[in-house]
Amino acid sequence: MRSRISARAVSGLALIELLIALFLAALLLTGLVHIVSSANSATRLQDNQAQLQGQVRYAFRLLSSTISQAGYRPRPWDPEYSIDAIVDRTQDNVSMAGDRLVLRTWSELNCFDNQNPVSDAQGNPAFYIRETAFDVNSSGHLARECRYGPSTAELTTQVRRQGLVPGVESFQLLFGLDHNRDGSVEQWVRAGAWSDQARVLGVRIGLALRSDDAVVDAASGEFSILDTRLSNPPDGRLRTVLEITAAIRGRSG
Repeated sequence: MRSRISARAVSGLALIELLIALFLAALLLTGLVHIVSSANSATRLQDNQAQLQGQVRYAFRLLSSTISQAGYRPRPWDPEYSIDAIVDRTQDNVSMAGDRLVLRTWSELNCFDNQNPVSDAQGNPAFYIRETAFDVNSSGHLARECRYGPSTAELTTQVRRQGLVPGVESFQLLFGLDHNRDGSVEQWVRAGAWSDQARVLGVRIGLALRSDDAVVDAASGEFSILDTRLSNPPDGRLRTVLEITAAIRGRSG
């Protein structure tokens, strides 16, 4: 009898120890799952932050350099090289995502930044007109279209609405007007609100960008971009606003 009772006690004790061990193992596994999940969330957050920063840097370089080159004339005294820096296809509210900006410049480099194979009288690459348009395409990318040719009537499309910067929710424009020709901006207006584009000294651009993934707590909110008020849905994505002010080449302000 004593032997049987002792065996049962040992068996019961072993079962309790096994249950305790399983419980502790479950706690440990739960903790490890939380640690791994937190690490993955932190990594995704950092990756999306880095992605947004990269998009901001690229958009800044692309837009500011294009604006600063607009209206360049290799021989300013020669009427043959007269050119409008801002093309009339520039338009306010072309889509739900915002505006369109179209600029022209004389350049010896085509839309791919390759030298013009046509040479001038001195044997150097000839200057042709390069026209660049920016807007937001249906995929939410800041898109660039580029045409190149010897005159405004002979422009060839070399880049057709190439999506360059993803995650763009809004593309807003304002233009600085010099009303009294003193070289300073007196008023910032929307596209087309001028009688003479030569009085536009610079461009302000506002971009609202979002991350690919939902990496933060979902919450709706509102924010401003230039003179426009926008709201964002509670989708948990990171958002940032880039605002650029760039002078048109050869004009102050």
